[in-house]
Amino acid sequence: MPAVDFERLEREAETIRLAFSVGDPIRHVVIDRILRDDAARRAFEAFPSPEEMAIAFEGLAEVKNAEERIELLDPVFQAIFGDLRSERFIRWLEHVTGITDLRPDPELHGGGLHQGPDGSYLDIHADFNLHPRMGLYRRLNVLIYLNPTWHESWGGYLELWAQDMSQCRAYIEPILNRCVIMETHDRAFHGYKQLHLPAGVTRKSVASYYYAPHRSEAQTAEQHNTLFQLRPEERKATGARQFLRRLEALAPAGVRPVVRGFRRLFRLAD
Repeated sequence: MPAVDFERLEREAETIRLAFSVGDPIRHVVIDRILRDDAARRAFEAFPSPEEMAIAFEGLAEVKNAEERIELLDPVFQAIFGDLRSERFIRWLEHVTGITDLRPDPELHGGGLHQGPDGSYLDIHADFNLHPRMGLYRRLNVLIYLNPTWHESWGGYLELWAQDMSQCRAYIEPILNRCVIMETHDRAFHGYKQLHLPAGVTRKSVASYYYAPHRSEAQTAEQHNTLFQLRPEERKATGARQFLRRLEALAPAGVRPVVRGFRRLFRLAD
Protein backbone atom coordinates (compact mmCIF):
# COMPACT_ATOMS: atom_id res chain seq x y z
CA MET A 1 0.00 0.00 0.00
CA PRO A 2 1.33 3.50 -0.82
CA ALA A 3 2.55 5.72 2.01
CA VAL A 4 1.12 8.81 0.29
CA ASP A 5 -2.67 9.15 0.23
CA PHE A 6 -2.88 9.45 -3.56
CA GLU A 7 -6.65 8.98 -3.72
CA ARG A 8 -7.25 12.00 -1.53
CA LEU A 9 -4.69 14.16 -3.33
CA GLU A 10 -6.22 13.36 -6.71
CA ARG A 11 -9.73 13.91 -5.41
CA GLU A 12 -8.82 17.36 -4.06
CA ALA A 13 -6.41 18.33 -6.87
CA GLU A 14 -8.38 21.34 -8.11
CA THR A 15 -8.78 22.81 -4.62
CA ILE A 16 -5.06 22.32 -3.97
CA ARG A 17 -4.15 23.79 -7.37
CA LEU A 18 -6.15 26.96 -6.62
CA ALA A 19 -4.63 27.33 -3.14
CA PHE A 20 -1.11 26.96 -4.54
CA SER A 21 -1.73 29.55 -7.26
CA VAL A 22 -2.72 32.26 -4.74
CA GLY A 23 -0.11 31.39 -2.11
CA ASP A 24 1.46 34.46 -0.50
CA PRO A 25 4.24 35.67 -0.52
CA ILE A 26 5.35 32.86 -2.83
CA ARG A 27 3.23 30.22 -4.47
CA HIS A 28 2.71 27.48 -1.91
CA VAL A 29 0.08 25.27 -0.33
CA VAL A 30 -0.26 23.56 3.06
CA ILE A 31 -1.78 20.06 3.01
CA ASP A 32 -2.55 18.18 6.19
CA ARG A 33 -2.45 14.35 6.26
CA ILE A 34 -0.66 13.88 2.94
CA LEU A 35 0.59 10.52 4.21
CA ARG A 36 -1.61 7.69 5.37
CA ASP A 37 -1.94 7.86 9.14
CA ASP A 38 -0.07 4.61 9.79
CA ALA A 39 2.85 5.67 7.57
CA ALA A 40 3.13 9.08 9.28
CA ARG A 41 3.10 7.55 12.75
CA ARG A 42 5.66 4.89 11.84
CA ALA A 43 7.94 7.50 10.25
CA PHE A 44 7.86 9.53 13.46
CA GLU A 45 8.61 6.47 15.60
CA ALA A 46 11.42 5.25 13.29
CA PHE A 47 13.08 8.67 12.85
CA PRO A 48 16.82 8.36 13.62
CA SER A 49 18.37 10.39 16.43
CA PRO A 50 20.51 13.42 15.51
CA GLU A 51 23.63 11.45 16.44
CA GLU A 52 22.70 8.67 13.99
CA MET A 53 22.36 11.04 11.03
CA ALA A 54 25.23 11.36 8.58
CA ILE A 55 25.23 15.12 8.08
CA ALA A 56 25.54 17.85 10.72
CA PHE A 57 25.27 21.49 9.58
CA GLU A 58 26.93 23.84 12.05
CA GLY A 59 27.80 26.76 9.82
CA LEU A 60 27.28 30.49 9.99
CA ALA A 61 23.59 30.38 9.12
CA GLU A 62 22.21 26.99 10.09
CA VAL A 63 22.43 24.29 12.71
CA LYS A 64 20.61 21.04 11.95
CA ASN A 65 21.14 17.36 11.10
CA ALA A 66 20.32 15.57 7.85
CA GLU A 67 20.30 12.08 6.37
CA GLU A 68 20.25 11.25 2.64
CA ARG A 69 20.96 7.50 2.93
CA ILE A 70 17.33 6.43 2.82
CA GLU A 71 18.23 2.85 1.94
CA LEU A 72 19.79 2.41 5.41
CA LEU A 73 16.68 3.54 7.28
CA ASP A 74 13.39 1.95 8.25
CA PRO A 75 11.46 0.74 5.15
CA VAL A 76 8.74 3.33 5.79
CA PHE A 77 11.12 6.03 4.51
CA GLN A 78 11.84 4.05 1.37
CA ALA A 79 8.08 3.81 0.82
CA ILE A 80 7.60 7.55 1.37
CA PHE A 81 10.39 8.60 -0.98
CA GLY A 82 9.36 5.96 -3.49
CA ASP A 83 5.93 7.59 -3.64
CA LEU A 84 7.36 11.12 -3.73
CA ARG A 85 9.58 10.15 -6.70
CA SER A 86 6.87 8.17 -8.51
CA GLU A 87 5.43 9.07 -11.90
CA ARG A 88 2.00 9.34 -10.30
CA PHE A 89 3.14 11.97 -7.79
CA ILE A 90 5.19 13.90 -10.37
CA ARG A 91 2.22 14.17 -12.73
CA TRP A 92 0.04 15.33 -9.82
CA LEU A 93 2.66 17.95 -8.84
CA GLU A 94 2.81 19.25 -12.39
CA HIS A 95 -0.96 19.62 -12.47
CA VAL A 96 -1.35 21.46 -9.15
CA THR A 97 1.68 23.76 -9.65
CA GLY A 98 1.56 24.34 -13.41
CA ILE A 99 5.31 23.58 -13.64
CA THR A 100 6.02 21.14 -16.44
CA ASP A 101 8.75 18.52 -16.98
CA LEU A 102 9.50 18.10 -13.27
CA ARG A 103 12.20 15.64 -12.22
CA PRO A 104 12.79 14.18 -8.72
CA ASP A 105 16.32 14.09 -7.34
CA PRO A 106 17.62 10.50 -7.14
CA GLU A 107 20.53 11.71 -4.98
CA LEU A 108 18.41 13.70 -2.49
CA HIS A 109 21.04 16.46 -2.64
CA GLY A 110 20.25 18.65 0.37
CA GLY A 111 17.04 16.68 0.96
CA GLY A 112 16.11 13.48 2.78
CA LEU A 113 15.49 13.58 6.51
CA HIS A 114 16.08 16.82 8.42
CA GLN A 115 16.20 17.20 12.18
CA GLY A 116 16.68 20.18 14.45
CA PRO A 117 17.66 19.60 18.10
CA ASP A 118 17.36 22.21 20.83
CA GLY A 119 19.19 25.36 19.73
CA SER A 120 18.83 24.56 16.03
CA TYR A 121 17.93 27.29 13.56
CA LEU A 122 17.85 27.97 9.83
CA ASP A 123 18.37 31.59 8.81
CA ILE A 124 16.04 33.07 6.22
CA HIS A 125 17.26 32.21 2.73
CA ALA A 126 16.47 31.40 -0.88
CA ASP A 127 17.63 27.98 -2.03
CA PHE A 128 20.45 27.17 -4.44
CA ASN A 129 19.14 27.32 -8.03
CA LEU A 130 20.95 24.53 -9.91
CA HIS A 131 21.55 20.90 -9.00
CA PRO A 132 25.36 20.44 -8.95
CA ARG A 133 25.29 17.22 -10.99
CA MET A 134 21.94 17.10 -12.78
CA GLY A 135 22.36 20.65 -14.12
CA LEU A 136 18.62 21.28 -13.68
CA TYR A 137 16.85 24.21 -12.04
CA ARG A 138 15.35 23.68 -8.59
CA ARG A 139 11.64 24.52 -8.85
CA LEU A 140 9.78 22.98 -5.89
CA ASN A 141 10.28 21.89 -2.28
CA VAL A 142 7.98 19.29 -0.74
CA LEU A 143 8.35 19.30 3.06
CA ILE A 144 6.52 16.88 5.36
CA TYR A 145 6.69 17.44 9.12
CA LEU A 146 6.70 14.59 11.63
CA ASN A 147 6.11 16.22 15.02
CA PRO A 148 3.06 14.92 16.95
CA THR A 149 3.14 17.83 19.42
CA TRP A 150 4.34 21.38 18.89
CA HIS A 151 4.10 24.61 20.88
CA GLU A 152 4.61 28.09 19.51
CA SER A 153 7.00 28.89 22.38
CA TRP A 154 9.35 26.24 20.99
CA GLY A 155 10.00 28.29 17.84
CA GLY A 156 10.71 26.42 14.62
CA TYR A 157 7.63 27.54 12.67
CA LEU A 158 8.33 27.69 8.94
CA GLU A 159 8.45 31.37 7.97
CA LEU A 160 7.81 32.60 4.42
CA TRP A 161 9.03 36.15 3.93
CA ALA A 162 8.11 38.92 1.51
CA GLN A 163 10.44 39.25 -1.46
CA ASP A 164 11.76 42.57 -0.12
CA MET A 165 12.33 40.98 3.34
CA SER A 166 10.05 43.59 4.91
CA GLN A 167 7.85 41.12 6.80
CA CYS A 168 7.01 37.49 7.44
CA ARG A 169 3.86 36.72 5.44
CA ALA A 170 3.24 33.06 6.39
CA TYR A 171 3.92 31.26 9.67
CA ILE A 172 3.40 27.50 9.45
CA GLU A 173 3.32 25.13 12.43
CA PRO A 174 5.45 21.98 11.76
CA ILE A 175 2.95 19.41 13.03
CA LEU A 176 2.71 15.69 12.26
CA ASN A 177 1.78 14.84 8.65
CA ARG A 178 1.58 18.47 7.53
CA CYS A 179 3.02 19.03 4.05
CA VAL A 180 4.18 22.32 2.53
CA ILE A 181 4.65 22.45 -1.24
CA MET A 182 6.46 25.66 -2.14
CA GLU A 183 7.93 27.18 -5.25
CA THR A 184 11.65 27.96 -5.08
CA HIS A 185 13.42 30.83 -6.80
CA ASP A 186 15.90 33.60 -6.00
CA ARG A 187 13.39 35.55 -3.86
CA ALA A 188 11.53 32.64 -2.22
CA PHE A 189 12.80 33.49 1.26
CA HIS A 190 12.10 31.04 4.10
CA GLY A 191 13.61 29.57 7.28
CA TYR A 192 12.92 29.13 10.99
CA LYS A 193 14.00 30.74 14.25
CA GLN A 194 16.10 29.09 16.91
CA LEU A 195 14.44 26.17 18.70
CA HIS A 196 13.82 26.14 22.46
CA LEU A 197 12.86 22.51 23.04
CA PRO A 198 12.30 20.32 26.10
CA ALA A 199 14.46 17.26 26.63
CA GLY A 200 13.81 14.48 24.13
CA VAL A 201 12.07 16.67 21.53
CA THR A 202 13.46 17.57 18.09
CA ARG A 203 12.02 19.18 14.95
CA LYS A 204 11.63 16.37 12.39
CA SER A 205 10.85 16.66 8.68
CA VAL A 206 11.16 14.95 5.31
CA ALA A 207 12.33 17.01 2.33
CA SER A 208 12.04 16.16 -1.36
CA TYR A 209 13.11 18.64 -4.06
CA TYR A 210 12.05 18.80 -7.70
CA TYR A 211 13.89 20.15 -10.73
CA ALA A 212 13.18 21.10 -14.33
CA PRO A 213 15.30 21.97 -17.38
CA HIS A 214 13.66 25.41 -17.58
CA ARG A 215 13.92 28.13 -14.94
CA SER A 216 11.26 30.47 -13.60
CA GLU A 217 11.27 34.19 -14.35
CA ALA A 218 12.46 34.79 -10.78
CA GLN A 219 15.56 32.60 -11.19
CA THR A 220 18.92 33.63 -12.54
CA ALA A 221 20.58 31.42 -15.13
CA GLU A 222 23.97 31.65 -13.41
CA GLN A 223 24.49 29.07 -10.68
CA HIS A 224 24.44 30.32 -7.09
CA ASN A 225 24.50 28.77 -3.62
CA THR A 226 21.99 29.40 -0.85
CA LEU A 227 21.18 33.13 -0.52
CA PHE A 228 20.93 33.95 3.19
CA GLN A 229 19.11 37.09 4.38
CA LEU A 230 18.79 39.09 7.61
CA ARG A 231 15.41 39.71 9.24
CA PRO A 232 14.60 43.42 9.82
CA GLU A 233 15.38 43.14 13.56
CA GLU A 234 18.69 41.44 12.74
CA ARG A 235 19.76 44.32 10.50
CA LYS A 236 19.71 46.60 13.56
CA ALA A 237 22.49 44.51 15.06
CA THR A 238 24.29 43.90 11.78
CA GLY A 239 27.65 45.17 12.99
CA ALA A 240 27.85 42.81 15.97
CA ARG A 241 26.36 39.90 14.05
CA GLN A 242 28.70 40.38 11.10
CA PHE A 243 31.66 40.51 13.48
CA LEU A 244 30.60 37.28 15.22
CA ARG A 245 29.93 35.54 11.90
CA ARG A 246 33.38 36.50 10.66
CA LEU A 247 35.00 35.53 13.96
CA GLU A 248 33.35 32.10 13.90
CA ALA A 249 34.54 31.52 10.33
CA LEU A 250 38.14 32.36 11.21
CA ALA A 251 38.32 30.82 14.69
CA PRO A 252 40.04 27.45 15.35
CA ALA A 253 37.62 24.53 15.53
CA GLY A 254 37.88 24.32 19.32
CA VAL A 255 36.88 27.97 19.76
CA ARG A 256 33.95 28.02 17.34
CA PRO A 257 31.40 26.61 19.83
CA VAL A 258 32.14 29.51 22.17
CA VAL A 259 31.63 32.08 19.40
CA ARG A 260 28.50 30.25 18.30
CA GLY A 261 27.20 30.55 21.87
CA PHE A 262 27.60 34.34 21.71
CA ARG A 263 25.74 34.38 18.39
CA ARG A 264 22.87 32.46 19.96
CA LEU A 265 22.74 34.95 22.84
CA PHE A 266 22.29 37.71 20.29
CA ARG A 267 19.37 35.75 18.83
CA LEU A 268 17.74 35.43 22.25
CA ALA A 269 18.04 39.18 22.72
CA ASP A 270 16.07 39.97 19.54
